[in-house]
Amino acid sequence: MTLDAKNTGSTTALKYNAVQNKNRRQKPRTKPTSEFVQLGKTDRKTLIATTQDQMRNVAMVPWMVRHHLDYVSRFKVQFNNDNEDLVKLLNTLFRWHASPQNFDIAGRYGREEMFRMFELEKVTAGDAGINKLSCMKLQAIESDMIAKPNGRKLSRNGNAKTMPKNVRENVNEEGVILSNIYAGKVDYYCVCNRGNDGKSILYDHLEKAQNIIFGAYWSRFGSQIRGVSPLSTAINTVQDLYENFEWTLLKTKIHAIFGVAIMRDYYGSDSQDEESTALGDAADPSTTTEDPVGDIETSLQDLNPDQMLLLDMGVKGKVDTIESKTPSTEFLAFSELMLRIAFMALDIPYTAFNSAQSSFSGLIADTNLYEVSCQHKRDKNMWARKDYSDWLLDMCYKSDRFGIRSFCDKNAVSIDEVKESVEWVSSGIPWLQKLQEVAGDANAIAIGADNIVDVCKRRGKDFYQNIDKQAKALAYAKENNVSIMIGDPGQLSVEQIEKDEDAQDE
Repeated sequence: MTLDAKNTGSTTALKYNAVQNKNRRQKPRTKPTSEFVQLGKTDRKTLIATTQDQMRNVAMVPWMVRHHLDYVSRFKVQFNNDNEDLVKLLNTLFRWHASPQNFDIAGRYGREEMFRMFELEKVTAGDAGINKLSCMKLQAIESDMIAKPNGRKLSRNGNAKTMPKNVRENVNEEGVILSNIYAGKVDYYCVCNRGNDGKSILYDHLEKAQNIIFGAYWSRFGSQIRGVSPLSTAINTVQDLYENFEWTLLKTKIHAIFGVAIMRDYYGSDSQDEESTALGDAADPSTTTEDPVGDIETSLQDLNPDQMLLLDMGVKGKVDTIESKTPSTEFLAFSELMLRIAFMALDIPYTAFNSAQSSFSGLIADTNLYEVSCQHKRDKNMWARKDYSDWLLDMCYKSDRFGIRSFCDKNAVSIDEVKESVEWVSSGIPWLQKLQEVAGDANAIAIGADNIVDVCKRRGKDFYQNIDKQAKALAYAKENNVSIMIGDPGQLSVEQIEKDEDAQDE
């Protein structure tokens, strides 16, 4: 805020600098609009196509996306229920449904790969959908296939037919039918296909919103129906960097091709103008009877990597190499700054790209801060998976698949209680300094600042499964008379301490 120096009588006006037009920069915007106005149907297609092109051709963009996916799309399913029969039942169900032939209607993707692709489509196109089918399988829907079609539909025999009238009249430009009761709520998604040519947008069918697992990146409240890719802020930066790298590499190649410069003095030139220019005012070509230096004779043999290169030159001849100073240090520094700015689109720290720029402690600090920025993105995927698991259990309950309904009836348990026992936990990240981090977790648990269950979850582990596996391992070792020592090196076991105490008592 700034003090307006304009004389307004007894009143002093206070205004925000951000809304003042001083003709020093681009004018401030004057009219807030919905996001669809800013990114209309045509512009949205352009943005998606440009991002897809960069994913194909600019190695930095798919690396950024893969790094992002590694942190936000990997989950494990856990079951929080004391009934061992139910946990065994759920384990069998979710393990069966995770395979490509049981999960994807196209038979391509298993559960984990499908949800990874789901996040990939969201981050590159802004949003994505997964259609829940009545056959207990799912079908992926790319972002631009939720759209208002161009007036035709593709029939089962491949022929284009006229789009139904109710679709043409009710579907808006964002490819949805909105609720007449609740503002901004989507009732139907208009699902399209690409036609036989692979590039059309033809009507396929209307799908109820509750049958679609829809995920998006939002930046607005009620005025945004479709998501926008977070990469939109880095598109131009990445394109400029890509072109700069290409031209810099070309410049380096040119320097490599013309690697040797042979320089000759102009004293022996046949042109008097060139002689005068070379000798200056002190030389008078009309009175010069002979060349003061003589012609330069140079013999250059053919280049052969197996032989020594010999240059036989006369007086005043000189050979030099063209040393490439490309890329310059200034270019490298500026490119690094632009890379950092591009990575900010996905909150990726620069140390993830070049760890040599930081100390190990700095790398750990960057990783911890990045983990914080990833949490709300993980939450989006966690709720999408929760929607999936609830739907799967409902389908199994209705058909009594895997005995889900029989179990509920026998144990007087509702299907909602079964749903609540399913938990999706992020796979977490490996320890960077395991000894120090485990010691820190142990100290936090000891003073009540943390607990062992949450510590395991942060690493993508299940404490209860760890205990069960450990118990089986110890029982097996005991059965085979093998001692398992757990503790610090040199520390006495409980059995040894008790044996020593018994010996003292005797």
